[in-house]
Amino acid sequence: MSDNLWLTILLMNFLRKFALVIITPIFLLLLYAAAFDMGVLRVVSQPTNVKQMLRDSGVYNTAVSSLLDQAKQQTSNDGNVDLTNPIVTAAANKTFTPQYIQTQTENVIDSLYAWLNGQTAQPNFVVNLSALKEKFADNVAQAVEQHAATLPVCPDAASASAALNDPVNATCLPAGTTPAAVASEVQGNLLSGKGFLDNVNINADSIKSNNSHQSIFASQLKDAPNQYQKLKKSPIILSALAFLLAVAIVFLSASRRKGLRHAGVLILIVGLFMLFFAWGLNQATIKEVPKLKLNNAVVTTDVHKVILDLESKIDQNYWIFGGVYVVLGLLAILAAQFWPRGKNDGKDDLEGEGRTADDRIDLKAPDKATNLSVANTKTPAKPAAKPPASKKNIDVK
Repeated sequence: MSDNLWLTILLMNFLRKFALVIITPIFLLLLYAAAFDMGVLRVVSQPTNVKQMLRDSGVYNTAVSSLLDQAKQQTSNDGNVDLTNPIVTAAANKTFTPQYIQTQTENVIDSLYAWLNGQTAQPNFVVNLSALKEKFADNVAQAVEQHAATLPVCPDAASASAALNDPVNATCLPAGTTPAAVASEVQGNLLSGKGFLDNVNINADSIKSNNSHQSIFASQLKDAPNQYQKLKKSPIILSALAFLLAVAIVFLSASRRKGLRHAGVLILIVGLFMLFFAWGLNQATIKEVPKLKLNNAVVTTDVHKVILDLESKIDQNYWIFGGVYVVLGLLAILAAQFWPRGKNDGKDDLEGEGRTADDRIDLKAPDKATNLSVANTKTPAKPAAKPPASKKNIDVK
């Protein structure tokens, strides 16, 4: 065998094994990435899933209380209104019902998904709270008037001044002041003050980025639709690449049987890892989420519910894909056991260069045995002639 052919064989074996070394970790990464992308899209690509998580969290029942607690007070030139007072909270819950908040929120969600899917140039949601703000002020004024009618007259100027500055929390009624006058003052403060419902017309243009007069959807989030649409295609691309690499592993291996078993083992490893990760994620979430604390206790509870619900859906995805990968891996390994054995599948007892059968030259037996015996001559060799007998040894009769 020529030296050039020998070097070519060694180079091809090296390139084949080097390609397998490079492809293997990429194949593992693609398997995990494809499952992760499918899981993320399964949760967030459908507005119905987002709506359901918000419903299950109970956020609509506590949204008003959370906003009032965040705002703390309504400030105006005439005075302040304590928004955390039970009178104000009850009036707000009466005005902004959970059903109304849910309806408006889900309309905004539908508008955002239409924008992300390229159906609209920007979100087209519109929320007008002018009428509800007036209704809210009326409800608070009525409650304050009823409460003021039960208060005694302030005994001194100090208590009267305190009652005028904070009529919602007043413990007495200043002399000469009627409950209706107190209610009217509170109503005016709510309508003209700042702190709660400052912007009663909410749309895409009204939501601006910090220190900017431009809508956030036209500045910071302008590329979101393109990125979102690419994300929706990524699972198909990743799955196709993973399949192509699996085929490459089969064909680059020493034999199809070994390649199929190799690919099956890799898929099985990823599947077992995802099952273990699903279990670990669940345990970590149960342990760590309760430690998350926010300034608002009501908001904290709602956030906990949302996180747990989201984790449950992600965890379910890992269990599904982990199980599918385990089954596919076992099937590939089982199929390799019944795959017809090739010349490189058995034990290699031939001597040659290299440590393994893959590195050695495939020696073949000749088609016909070579006859190494001496060719027959045309005439058989004659025996040598005997020398003539001596006369002295002849007997005379």
